[in-house]
Amino acid sequence: MKHRFLCFAAALMMLLAACTPALAETAQADFVIAGFDGQDTQRSWANNAFFAGMASRTGVTLAYQQYATAAEWQAAKADMLKSGTQLPDALFKASLSREEERNLLDAGVLIDLKPLLEAHCPNLWQILTEHPEVAAGISLADGQIVSLPYINFAATQNCMWINRKWLDQLKLSAPTDLEGLEAVLRAFKTRDPNTNGRNDEIPLAFLGVFDLNFLSHAFGFIMNDYHIYAKDGQAVFAPMTDEWVEMIRWLRDMYAEGLLDHNGFYTNDTVRAITRSDTAQIYGIFLNTALTNLVPAEWVADYQLLMPLVYDGTQRYRSFMGTLITGTFAVTSACKDPGRVLEWVDTLYSESGAILASIGSENVDYVIDGDGTWRLIQNYNSSNVYSAETLINSGNAAPGIRSDEFQLRYSDATISRVVKDTLQVNEYCELPFPQCFLTTEQADFIAPLQNAIGLETDLQASRWILGEDKLDDGSVAAFREKLNGLGLEEFMGFWKQRLNEIQ
Repeated sequence: MKHRFLCFAAALMMLLAACTPALAETAQADFVIAGFDGQDTQRSWANNAFFAGMASRTGVTLAYQQYATAAEWQAAKADMLKSGTQLPDALFKASLSREEERNLLDAGVLIDLKPLLEAHCPNLWQILTEHPEVAAGISLADGQIVSLPYINFAATQNCMWINRKWLDQLKLSAPTDLEGLEAVLRAFKTRDPNTNGRNDEIPLAFLGVFDLNFLSHAFGFIMNDYHIYAKDGQAVFAPMTDEWVEMIRWLRDMYAEGLLDHNGFYTNDTVRAITRSDTAQIYGIFLNTALTNLVPAEWVADYQLLMPLVYDGTQRYRSFMGTLITGTFAVTSACKDPGRVLEWVDTLYSESGAILASIGSENVDYVIDGDGTWRLIQNYNSSNVYSAETLINSGNAAPGIRSDEFQLRYSDATISRVVKDTLQVNEYCELPFPQCFLTTEQADFIAPLQNAIGLETDLQASRWILGEDKLDDGSVAAFREKLNGLGLEEFMGFWKQRLNEIQ
């Protein structure tokens, strides 16, 4: 069977190679696109079935300037600012920073797309109309839109995955608040939910302070990687608040009671991952972005995504992977028909275009069964050929949307449930601090402060949780004084200024 699949794949790629390069290399190509798809994707745009499918749907043919390394692509973007550089018509998988957008727009290399979107991008325009936060997220400060995004309303989040099988074994419900979480963790620790007669259960698994910080929502606040959040128009540094200290004290108590993984500060996913499904389940809850990082595929159905815990009647959660990846597609001033190339890319903001980009073509890469569910054709999901030669959504971010509704109809009920849970948890997710696009100068200024203050905060939190340092008013005051010595006032002044500029 494997031999037959490889033969089929090889034949398919030969057919594509015979067709699509002719379209891409001819002088009659409608547009030239340039961008970055790394060598690790093993993808050649000229021989990729996605582009062939797009040509069939839109009637638009392309020639390609594909860069294989990030350094080459950065150099190419820099060269576009030089006088006399021959520009492509559009940038695809462009990885444009906000500063690059501004510079390339001001230099006349890129054009403002906003006046063209309503007429030429009806799919994207509907999303921008229904989700003004998306429109705001892709706009420059003056309202111009230089690049188009990848939009994912089911973004991956760093959440708690709870062992549903253990809950059923102990006749417990999934916890909905901090008190309920404590009760479930104690039951997992003391009542032998894996029924092997040994006290080997790990109630809550995590990797370092980074994971534990996501529990802050149960204490009434959410913070970003730099322990900052915005509240009532003010920038707040969480470790200076009572709520943060309360969270650290709770974590210390849970660790001392054996309810947190005692290896959580010393291990990594490779070491703690379980690869054999015939071994005892030992994880009750783990903080992670994906089930498959830790457990065998056969165990995925035993876990469910735990919704954010309620605090003071409210559920909210920190968004880890945001809805938007900006800077994926732009049009240059050399393009003679911007409207048509925008109509081409707007296909990717429809469900059918999203399916083509991420799954492939019906009856070639997947089939829809009589009950309305769909499944991949046998073995395709285990072949590098499938991703490299058929899809476009791996590697550097491409423009478009995720095919959420279609994903919910996947034939494997477990996978579709995970997608459904992920969509639901995203309804509670928000950014603790508004997204800021820093200039190179600003980033260079703030990075040393962030590194020093962030490192000291995580180290001290670890020492308190582990019980290495006594947690009391005196030690908290000494810690905060040390942060002041590391430049906390200057650090927060920077972020307060950025917040004022956004508001």
